[in-house]
Amino acid sequence: MGTFNVNVTAVGGHGEQRDRGDGEILSFPFGIDGICKRFVEELKQNGCRVGEAKLTHWPGTTSQVVDDLVSGVRKGSF
Repeated sequence: MGTFNVNVTAVGGHGEQRDRGDGEILSFPFGIDGICKRFVEELKQNGCRVGEAKLTHWPGTTSQVVDDLVSGVRKGSF
């Protein structure tokens, strides 16, 4: 068993719970963000140890917001 990494770059439909700011907890209830969170949870249910999983909105820009899909904490604000 070895380490693997999944990277996806996509456009559109992301960024739910925009009222939540830096350091706030997210619930990932629906939409694209929820799909990403469920993917991480399914990896765990299938025996994977997930060390890091992040959803980055507008990567590499000054507006970048990062949602930690493991802890549920947002870094940055919309």
